[in-house]
Amino acid sequence: MDQSLKGYVSVLSCFPPSVGRDVAVAVVKPLAAGLGNPSTRSLLRTDRQVKWTMEVLCYGLTLPLDRDTVRLCVDVYTDWMMALVSQRSSTPLPISRDPNLYTQRIVRHLYSLFLPRSDQVSPVHRSLCQQVLCSVQSLARESSVMSRETWETLLHFLLRINHTVLTPPTPSEGISDLSVAVLLEVWLLACSRCFPSRSLWQTFRQMFGSWRYQPAVVEQWSRVAAALTSRLLPQRFGPSYPHFEVPDEDAALVPADMEDERVSHTWFQVLHLFRNPADLTRSVAGSSATSSQEEMFERENAHLPGIFFRAMRTVSELVNAFLGTAPVPELELTQNSAWYGVTVRSSEQMDHLLPNTGLTARTHFRHRLPSLGFSVSRGPFRDRLPPYGFSRPRSGSAPPTPVNFPSGPDASPSKSSSPPQKRQLAEHVSKFSSISSPPHHWKSSSPLPRSSPRLAAHPLRCNVDSLLHLFGSWLFDATFRTSDSDLSCKRTDATVMSEQWAAGRAEACGTLCRIFTCKKTAESIQSVYLSRFYLVLLQSLQDACSPVVVSVLLNSTSLFCCDLRGVNLLLPSFLSVLEMVLLDRDLVQFKGLVSPVDLRRSSIFILLSLMPLPLQLGTVQLQDSWGKMTSDVKAGNFLFYKPRLLSLLIGSLQTETDTYNIQLLLAAMLNEVHDSAAAEASHTSSGPAQEAGTQYGTSRTRPPTNRTEAAVLWVHGVRLMTQRLTSQWRNDSAVCLSALETLGGLAKVQVQVEDSEKHRAISSVCTYIVFQCSRPPPLHSRDLHSIIVAAFCCLNIWLSHHPVLLHQQECLLEVLEIVELGISGSKSRQDQRVAWKENKELNPASLRVKEAAEATLSCIMQVSGACTYLDGSLREDTLLLNDSSLKKSRYFVLEGSVILAMLEPKPGPDQDPSPSLLVVFRGPSGHHSWSLQLHLLPRDGRPIQTQETQRTQRTRSTEQQHPTADDVGRKCAINQQLAPENMERIPSVAADQSIPALNHTGTVEQMLEHLRATLKTQEHIEAQPQLSGRSIALATCRPPPPISCFQVTRVFLSHLGLLTPESVKDPGINSVQPTLLSLDSSLPGFSDNLRRLDQLPSRNRDCAFVFYMRAGQRKPREILGNVEKQTSVGGRFLDFLSSLGWPEEVGRLQVGRAGRSEFPAVLGDSGGSVFDGRRFILKFADALTWITFIVPSLHTYTADWLRSSEEVGQATVSPSNHRCSETRPSEDIRSCHGVASFFSSDSKLLIVWVESFEDIEKFPLTDLLLETRAQTETSSSNIQVIFIHPLKTGLYRICLHGTTSTKLGLVNPLVDGMVTSRRSLGFLVTEMVSNCSHRWRLESDSAPPPHVRRKHLINNIILGYKSCCSEPAFYSALFHL
Repeated sequence: MDQSLKGYVSVLSCFPPSVGRDVAVAVVKPLAAGLGNPSTRSLLRTDRQVKWTMEVLCYGLTLPLDRDTVRLCVDVYTDWMMALVSQRSSTPLPISRDPNLYTQRIVRHLYSLFLPRSDQVSPVHRSLCQQVLCSVQSLARESSVMSRETWETLLHFLLRINHTVLTPPTPSEGISDLSVAVLLEVWLLACSRCFPSRSLWQTFRQMFGSWRYQPAVVEQWSRVAAALTSRLLPQRFGPSYPHFEVPDEDAALVPADMEDERVSHTWFQVLHLFRNPADLTRSVAGSSATSSQEEMFERENAHLPGIFFRAMRTVSELVNAFLGTAPVPELELTQNSAWYGVTVRSSEQMDHLLPNTGLTARTHFRHRLPSLGFSVSRGPFRDRLPPYGFSRPRSGSAPPTPVNFPSGPDASPSKSSSPPQKRQLAEHVSKFSSISSPPHHWKSSSPLPRSSPRLAAHPLRCNVDSLLHLFGSWLFDATFRTSDSDLSCKRTDATVMSEQWAAGRAEACGTLCRIFTCKKTAESIQSVYLSRFYLVLLQSLQDACSPVVVSVLLNSTSLFCCDLRGVNLLLPSFLSVLEMVLLDRDLVQFKGLVSPVDLRRSSIFILLSLMPLPLQLGTVQLQDSWGKMTSDVKAGNFLFYKPRLLSLLIGSLQTETDTYNIQLLLAAMLNEVHDSAAAEASHTSSGPAQEAGTQYGTSRTRPPTNRTEAAVLWVHGVRLMTQRLTSQWRNDSAVCLSALETLGGLAKVQVQVEDSEKHRAISSVCTYIVFQCSRPPPLHSRDLHSIIVAAFCCLNIWLSHHPVLLHQQECLLEVLEIVELGISGSKSRQDQRVAWKENKELNPASLRVKEAAEATLSCIMQVSGACTYLDGSLREDTLLLNDSSLKKSRYFVLEGSVILAMLEPKPGPDQDPSPSLLVVFRGPSGHHSWSLQLHLLPRDGRPIQTQETQRTQRTRSTEQQHPTADDVGRKCAINQQLAPENMERIPSVAADQSIPALNHTGTVEQMLEHLRATLKTQEHIEAQPQLSGRSIALATCRPPPPISCFQVTRVFLSHLGLLTPESVKDPGINSVQPTLLSLDSSLPGFSDNLRRLDQLPSRNRDCAFVFYMRAGQRKPREILGNVEKQTSVGGRFLDFLSSLGWPEEVGRLQVGRAGRSEFPAVLGDSGGSVFDGRRFILKFADALTWITFIVPSLHTYTADWLRSSEEVGQATVSPSNHRCSETRPSEDIRSCHGVASFFSSDSKLLIVWVESFEDIEKFPLTDLLLETRAQTETSSSNIQVIFIHPLKTGLYRICLHGTTSTKLGLVNPLVDGMVTSRRSLGFLVTEMVSNCSHRWRLESDSAPPPHVRRKHLINNIILGYKSCCSEPAFYSALFHL
């Protein structure tokens, strides 16, 4: 330190105090009187006068504060200092000529004011010190003529007074904040105008290290470090990098004209002024105070944990800035007698999440950087690690009920051992609690949003190693030095101190987790950093310190998703902590630290990434190389932990009450059940043929034959969801909709379970529909009706995938009653009363509910075999739409909803001459074709006319064993019954008495005797010879000629009971539409309308587009060109394509379902471009859904490839389209034959395979869509994007963008951040496409179901082409076909 700064002694100090005081008063009063008066000139003319006067003023600064002498001296000096800024008349002429020299002397003299004195705490002294500091601050800001010597003198002055003010044990609390703030601001100004020397930086660093024990120092250092970082980031990463937001007053600390090189140098120097924050714990850990000194020691060091936390919080903010994430909430440190509590203030209000539940939304949880506030005071530990199996929620100390999953001998359940209760700490904890302030904490008042702007790390962020080079030593030391095992004092005291430092340690652990989870895809991290990080996590989770556990969980939601080398070894430790959090309903241990909803949500995200690991890694061995695993963890393979994970999933679903968290768990349930079932099915498959066929694997396999782990999980999941659906969840629309989607997905998973379990699911859905329909009318709304429609859709899925349930009479009656309830609004059987259907009043809940019930009724008919569904399109000759068939066919309308087309084909020369009829039914559920023939005798009983009886008998016996040619293709799936099962319930009528009972034997014998006598009499008469002599000419009997006109149409309609006076009425007489109505096919446009009807799908048709994005690609043409060659894409991508569906040639008739074995042949050498829609597409279809997957290529790339026909027509006239006309090839996918119907899909969804996870933010969605300025926001509101990123472990990470969540909640089964396996990826994607489209149709008024669209078109055809003829004319036309 410069000797001149050790204090200047005036010559007046040699005289008695009274002499010096009198001289100072006499000199300073006339000088002060002239200040501020422009007309007054200074009394001092020469250098000697000025120097002598300054000797007097210097002595005056040391006088007591009881008079105004000191104040006047300060006023004079501060006025003379401003000579470096502007010339004043009151300033002596020598000072005006050389202001730098005299300012340096004035600054040395002013140091005397800050020397310790008895009245230092007086307000007068504080105000004078503040006046001097403000003058120095203004001088540094405004002066432009300061020399280097003046700058250094000014900096030395500020260093010295701060050292005096901040040095323990008597810090000047009144001016400490201002002195540090002025020092740092002036220092930054000096860095911009006159950069300090190296020796000055070293002095600053040494002195600052002794000041960091003061709260004001860490606060001001945090402000300056944040301001410099905000200025540094755009220089290093470019203007596009996310701006690090700091308050305007903090940003103004860095001069705007500071050079870039000086900014980076100053940032590095200022960052290391504070040194390692973990050093704050050394004095505490290394001290050995006696019992008498303990109270004094605690009082002096009580504020150190708050300082440590604030320093680590600053490091955390800087790390977030370098990662490019959103700024963390602002912190406020409040001072009290013991330490600094922390209050977190959120800077913005978020949107509502669920309008119908009153929940509010915030930023997406996985990418939110939470802030925690901690207090050193806490109650005794309540640590308990639950056993692995739970089947119901746990509250308090309620004993859990285990769920046993079948597993191998290596997967035996292990019991968790609870750490001992630290009762001996209660006294010490209460002692610290008595001196601490009330804890301030941040609570989450609402779930987090389902779809919000992603706040992930920026793609241009620096590498993990670079961040750890900067902050790694501080962060690692902060986590290790403040733990129990690293404090070198008594065990009890060490634990209490560890709890005091827990806030800073938690911040350090959370920061480390964020750094490592922001690892880039192709980035490698040094092994030394990875090993230290894993040790930090193991020790933090093992210590079970509540703040640290909370911080680790909140910041590790993506830890197992970023391909960290060796991270899967942490599964046992994380599993134990997740059990502690998710299976405890109260979470008493974490109260006051964070919202339980947020803590559970972060734990659920971690659970989502852990679930696929056991099946994926299998028998890979886990070794406790560090000796840090908990006592309940046994070294074994990953399969050992699968039962615990499954039990944790079931227990979490039972315990959770938050809407969003429940939806996440439901998605995890479906993912795990299907993955387990697919894995078990693949293990049961054997043989080289089957193994060779798995090159392009499938996720839909046959189930194993025995009761397996997947079946047990399926049963537990279905039971839990069905029970909650009709009780706890029934008032939560978002949860109910997700549960219905999950139940529908579980219906598609093939597992061997009892039919009673499946019946339980159907019965629960029916009960749920009854409950929702029975709500009071004021509670009925569109959202409620949407839930009912979704329940009917779930019912359709279960019936179509499990048709055997309809063979159970109880299940069939229950389903039919629900259909009746949906159509009519009430049941016929209610409370022992039966209402006849003709007496019921139709009053459905809504038209949408009625239409959904009608769709369920149609599904029942198709599934039961009463109306066979034809998969695939029929030819025009089969549909009676060609010219020859159209003229010969008759068209009728049945019940105003079904169009019957009838044609009586003439038999050919080689065909059976029996009359035949071809009938095509066109209804809301689709079109069906029937072909029938009329015979005089049944087919099985027709005799074969031969001359030899024995040959006839042999032929007949052969016919019974082998069907005739007429029987080929006939299918009889009806079980014949002689009498109904409930015969005794049917009341008897008079017709039942026509056949006598067997017990009336007497009457029967008399009737038989009478019949025998009559027969004998007739034989006697016939045996007598002819008595007449006349000759009778006998004629040979010949059969009449065959009839050529059979009128099969009339006979068919008559057999159906349609030709009755009640069925056929004259429309002109009665306004009621008749049951049977004829259509006039001769009118123009009739055939075109029928073709339009046949082109309308009877199932939900959805479309999804698949892209492959290589690392670093940004342009659309580069992305579309990847699929041209197989070498440009990976084998895992092709395997994924094969799991989506099967190849289908565009425009080709294909009845039935093609096999995936055709995929390699169709694929050829392409990377998927063959499925671009020009010739082939990938199709997935079942009884209810039709999904088309298209892989766009350069051949199909146009500006409007993803728009509807109307939008294309509007966009073509837009002048803004000229900007992209040069990039359009001549061929348009819409011009390809047979592909137009795929683009009429209700909802469009993009699936993007990304090699690098960082490229997700750079995906050129706008360029691919090529939206023009004329395109409205609603035209692209139905675009969802699913990003799939392959991990090195063979798993896949899911990322969702767009409207993948609706006002009715999260869309399952894919959620943002989920990790899934290859076995389930294709299944989950198809389910996601179907559910997203279904949600969009539920919320849209312009997307009616397919059967409703067909019904409307049928009504239009009836109104436009009905035949207005009388009843006689109608019957006459039937006889003249």
